[in-house]
Amino acid sequence: MGEFLKNMRNGLAFSYSWLVLCCVIVSLINGSGTISVLFLVKLFVLCLWGAAAFTLCFLNGRVQKKGFLFCLSLFYLLFIPAEIGMFYLMGLFTSAGSRLQWILLGAIVIVCYLGCLLIDALIMKRRAVLYTEKMKEYLSTKE
Repeated sequence: MGEFLKNMRNGLAFSYSWLVLCCVIVSLINGSGTISVLFLVKLFVLCLWGAAAFTLCFLNGRVQKKGFLFCLSLFYLLFIPAEIGMFYLMGLFTSAGSRLQWILLGAIVIVCYLGCLLIDALIMKRRAVLYTEKMKEYLSTKE
């Protein structure tokens, strides 16, 4: 449980700080210069869910044993619906969206998924054993 919480903390700190920085930049570019506390709380909840889903799917030994594609698919199933819901709550989707916007969103998700499949099939299979050994070695030196 301690490792899970540590990974959650690290993922949350990275994703939240990065997204807040991006939101500040977009706000300044749009001329607003302000971000509401409620928006930041919603962004925090989104990042918390994302960190939990990522930690569960990619940093959990029992889930990892099922393979990368299972982890990736589980992550997509856990995170994408929550992400879309939070985007609506945050006001990023002000309406139901047009058919073209939903097709574009679906195409982006599918292209990213297919990219991950290609990376897994062409690159990671060859390096999986070496990578696992090096990661275990690195983690054992950190503790």
